[in-house]
Amino acid sequence: MQESLQKLKERIRKQIPNLTESQKVIANYIVENTQKFALSSIREIEEELKTSKSTIVRLAQVLGYDGFQELKNTFLKKIRTDLDPVNRYKVYLSSTDSESNYLETIAQESLENINSTLQVIDDSQYKKAVKLIEKAEYVYTLGHGISAYLADLTSHLLNSVAIKSTKLRYGGITFAEEIVNISNKDLIIALTFPEYSDETIEACAYANKKGIKIIAITDKMTNEIIQYSNVHLQALAESQISASSIISPVMLLYSLCAQVGYDLKNKTLETIDSIADIRKEHHHSKEKNK
Repeated sequence: MQESLQKLKERIRKQIPNLTESQKVIANYIVENTQKFALSSIREIEEELKTSKSTIVRLAQVLGYDGFQELKNTFLKKIRTDLDPVNRYKVYLSSTDSESNYLETIAQESLENINSTLQVIDDSQYKKAVKLIEKAEYVYTLGHGISAYLADLTSHLLNSVAIKSTKLRYGGITFAEEIVNISNKDLIIALTFPEYSDETIEACAYANKKGIKIIAITDKMTNEIIQYSNVHLQALAESQISASSIISPVMLLYSLCAQVGYDLKNKTLETIDSIADIRKEHHHSKEKNK
């Protein structure tokens, strides 16, 4: 990908001596500010370079393209994989037409992430995670941003299979402050997906010092959180249209809790019956008050 981008830039450089003075300014800008060019509209380039739309279009045609949009899209495609999630989304919005089938795009993206996750998941780490959950006196989950929703889901699923669990709240106090009273007989499940949270890393570093066991769930094994965890699980979260896709992390969480539920089936069945009873009582109470 990088070599192809370099070749494209080199081809433009070689044509610069044959361009008009105004076209040279634009060509040099493209070569030296590739990402900025790819993410800019023709009006933004007009204003920044004090040039005209017609000059930009003529340059694109001289370089062998039908117009500005084709030239821009060529660069967009070549830099897409190197961008951070936010700019990747900007690329997607800039290069996708209104006829795109978003349902199909999301479905395909989700399937690819799930299949990739199944390929990279470490079975021994997965089994260790299940055992840590089953042995913990209490399970705390934590996450920031989109990962906070995953942390909520994790606690909900764990409680449904007879594992006492709560999500650590982030607001008036930090995650690390909430961890102060957590016992080393408890367990923390920390989730971190783009955009990553420094607070999550700091909390895990502190918990690790306290001797609290940690299961880290993230999309990249280079993530700093790995060094503070006892078990780490990878779930791919690549996305063209958002910071991250949570489909494969959700799949992983459901599978973990399904395994725990099966291993602790008697307790799980009791929990299911108790929840059903509570819902019946609540329903009857509402009916009486009508």
